[in-house]
Amino acid sequence: MSPFLGISLSGFRDAIHHRMQEKESRQSRCTEILNTVERVVEGTDSRIRLVNSYQKKLQAAVSSSLEYTDDLIDQIPEAIEVSANTFVSDSHVNAFFVNVSDLQTVFSHSSEVRQFMEDFSNVDSPQCCALLCMRKSEKTVMGVDLAGEMLKRDVRQTAVSFSDHRIYSPTPSEAETREGLKQCLFGGLVTNALEHIVQLRLVSGRLKKERLMLQATLRRYQNKKGGSEHDSRSAAEVAQEIEEIHQKLSMIDEQLEKTHPLTPQESLEQVNAVFSRPDQFVRFKKCSLRLNKMGIKIDEDSRQACNEIRLAEVEIGDELPRVVTLAKFPRDELLPRREFLAQGRLS
Repeated sequence: MSPFLGISLSGFRDAIHHRMQEKESRQSRCTEILNTVERVVEGTDSRIRLVNSYQKKLQAAVSSSLEYTDDLIDQIPEAIEVSANTFVSDSHVNAFFVNVSDLQTVFSHSSEVRQFMEDFSNVDSPQCCALLCMRKSEKTVMGVDLAGEMLKRDVRQTAVSFSDHRIYSPTPSEAETREGLKQCLFGGLVTNALEHIVQLRLVSGRLKKERLMLQATLRRYQNKKGGSEHDSRSAAEVAQEIEEIHQKLSMIDEQLEKTHPLTPQESLEQVNAVFSRPDQFVRFKKCSLRLNKMGIKIDEDSRQACNEIRLAEVEIGDELPRVVTLAKFPRDELLPRREFLAQGRLS
């Protein structure tokens, strides 16, 4: 066989092998999406399975949300170590916590971190990696500023602080934490879709309950109207109230006609609406701040010594945005449990 023919056959075999791998990858991805569709249906309204080709109708939206949540978590910057050592050396850790005691207390106070550290299967892990969430707040304070060679007092400045620290999904490694967060975020979309469906069901139930109450009130007025019992209100006032009740009942009947019991098709549409636009449920943005060691915001044109803090903010639903970062916390900095049990502070 000529060398040229040998090279050609080798390239041909490589191309076939590559195409087979791509096909297997597509099939695996398709299976993953269909399995995820089933989990979404089970978590929202299992009656959706009564809709013809429901998997096909939900496949594109679910696939889009999977890609969105994966991409969002992948955008969170690389994990930082949160410890006594990095409080001095890492500008982010220095900005996020008041002092070393504060950062150790935040992590030691977390029941999730403690459960991870005390789990026998994690005994060999020197640290945990988790998602650290915080609220960022700014307030105006009066301070001093250096203008050229002169020190100016009573200057309006903006102080930045971080509070309400929360810790989620501690695992032995950053990769495992990211994977757990992707699943958690996708689960939030499922819950959001379920809330939409439940809300529509509640509207119908509320209207029916209100109609029953108005009907009972109407019967009571009509019985009084036909009876001989005395009432402080005049007959004209009672008649006016009866007329108003009739109007309200008419309006409720019209609304009930529009809000008939939710069908499986309508539940599917609600799920599709949520998963087609995951960005309406969760949003992500990056920003940066220039802060000095005291947490004061420094202008771009200032010559003051400062650190540039790069932040990632996540906003879920109607909640206020929270700063998020992946944080590695050393096992040997976990404070003794008895300190928190005595104070009743272990969450």
